[in-house]
Amino acid sequence: MVISQTRRGFVFGALSLLAAPRLHAGEPRRLVTLEWLATEIALLLGERPVGVADLDGYRRWVSIENDGLVDAIDVGGRQQPSMEALNRLRPDLILSSALRHRALEQQLSEIAPTRLLDDQPQDGDLLAAVYTATKAAGEALGRSEAANGLLADFDRKLADIAANITDSKLGGQPVLIAQPLPGVPRLRIFTSNSAVMQMFVRAGFAAALDLPAEPFGFSTIGLEGLAALDGKSKLILLADEAPVELENSALWPMLPVVASGGMVPVGLPSWPFGGPASLLGLATNAIAKMQA
Repeated sequence: MVISQTRRGFVFGALSLLAAPRLHAGEPRRLVTLEWLATEIALLLGERPVGVADLDGYRRWVSIENDGLVDAIDVGGRQQPSMEALNRLRPDLILSSALRHRALEQQLSEIAPTRLLDDQPQDGDLLAAVYTATKAAGEALGRSEAANGLLADFDRKLADIAANITDSKLGGQPVLIAQPLPGVPRLRIFTSNSAVMQMFVRAGFAAALDLPAEPFGFSTIGLEGLAALDGKSKLILLADEAPVELENSALWPMLPVVASGGMVPVGLPSWPFGGPASLLGLATNAIAKMQA
């Protein structure tokens, strides 16, 4: 008998649910997270994943609740995790990214029940996607109340930051948030629909450049584009220092934002694609550097 591709996928998925290890009362969940956003949210909700994609990268770039990963196993890259490593871990649940792993969903579901967080919404609102992903992770983990509390705490803390900024010299400060791009004299800059830029606007800052929304929340800019920043703007650089590819240009020190001391390197960890804690941490760090 010939089984259709659709039916075959259903059969494999059903069998994987039957074969997956069962979670008994009092038994720790065997959770694997394949995207840093999923890892962060899971840790914030009190989970300790047994497997994490690009574990060292998470510890360096995100660095939220790292103590919860002391026993975690690296399961390969975020884009292409190791199926062999996943099978060895025998997870109860795989939490990941719709953007990265939609094409792998059936393969992952044959290993364990899989929940892909919708981190690339059709309307392009990437801050709203953080809320959606947090709630979806809470539902998948049976921690919906904790997820709602996490988001409420994020809103409260952001409102507190906004109140303090409004009453300070940084109120309405124009900012541009950027990341170096390895090996090229350009920066990745975050657009109006990015989670990080929306957060800074909610916190009382203003956008230094009028950047249209982009599907992934960022664009790139070179020296000529940076020249459009005036001396009153702040260039929040998610790195320890400006890339040499830019600094080596004769134009770099003459840029108004550089000449005025408006470049603000915030160093690592600085993860602009993360969840509530990493976003707030980035904002708090950047504000402290601007106030120093």
